Amino acid sequence: MLRLIVTLLTSLTIALISTPEVIKVITKNNVFDLPGGRKVHTELIPSMGGVGIFIAFLLSCCIWIPINSAIELRFLFFGIILIFFMGVRDDMLAMSPRNKLIIQLIAATVVVGFGDIQIRSFYSLYENINFPEWFSFATTVFIIIALTNAFNLIDGINGLAGAIAVIITAALSTWFFLIGNHSYAIMMVAMLGGVLGFLYYNWGRATIFMGDTGSMILGFFLSCSLVLFINTDYALPVDHAYKLPDAVSMAIALFIYPIIDTLRVFTIRILNGRSPFSPDRKHIHHIFIRTGFTHAATSTIIASMSFLFLAVCYFANFYIHDLLLLACILTALYVIPLLLKWRVYYYKNNKDEIAKKVLKQKAKESAKFKVERNVG
Repeated sequence: MLRLIVTLLTSLTIALISTPEVIKVITKNNVFDLPGGRKVHTELIPSMGGVGIFIAFLLSCCIWIPINSAIELRFLFFGIILIFFMGVRDDMLAMSPRNKLIIQLIAATVVVGFGDIQIRSFYSLYENINFPEWFSFATTVFIIIALTNAFNLIDGINGLAGAIAVIITAALSTWFFLIGNHSYAIMMVAMLGGVLGFLYYNWGRATIFMGDTGSMILGFFLSCSLVLFINTDYALPVDHAYKLPDAVSMAIALFIYPIIDTLRVFTIRILNGRSPFSPDRKHIHHIFIRTGFTHAATSTIIASMSFLFLAVCYFANFYIHDLLLLACILTALYVIPLLLKWRVYYYKNNKDEIAKKVLKQKAKESAKFKVERNVG
């Protein structure tokens, strides 16, 4: 437990110290996230906040993960480092989607093929059905790449991607600690501290954005972590106190917002005759922003709903079968549009009142932002 606490403090401290230095370097070299297009911000804000997260995570792991475990995880670290450099390159000079996909494919292939992080069956969905090696390999690579890009897509407003990452890493670190896998727990806590340190500068009126540098390494790390979680849980004895009956559904519940938001926008784009990868402002968080919520409020609402959903699924997994739990999770695809329609309807009927509140809130944030910049 002490090592976990020290790891968290180490990672948090490094992120808090390194992120302002990243801001200075980026500002000096004019590496900004330009407004316009589908972007919701209107000012020049430094990007590449993921550099601070990455440094905090990697240094904390180097210090606190036992050497034997670090050797076993070396291919995962290789993949994360490769994705990090891809993110830096893309934030500084935009890469083509094809080149980014190739690098993601290389990173996922190394992790799955050499790191032995694979989905080998349907697990508790259908017992005693094991995948052929080629199918296991291809399926895991596809899932890792898909979830990595799904997480990247939710990085559209301040604090949201970081808040979702905090929930997932906190949940996984707690579970890995409880089952006695301290190396995995340390790794999760190292990432948790890095994200918390970054969020200090990204919450509300952000002074730096995560950028692809951050969202890509977080998405890649979290997707690989979910595979590790499923395999670790499946390997536990049936009578283990912390074995989850429905690990697959719980993994989906952990990643529920990126999955649902991506499926939703892809469906809308396809039905409108557009490419599913074409950018727009149809994401759930964009709708909240357009209907009067601030960035902080939107991130808080979505993160709170994600946490509540995870808690409900956790308790439900002890009472209903995996397939039924999975069906309940997928019904969220239909519930969320209803909630969004209610919000849009409410906004249209109270537009003037909401607009006044938004202007007041923006004025407060602008005044606070100017004071912080002058002090800095």
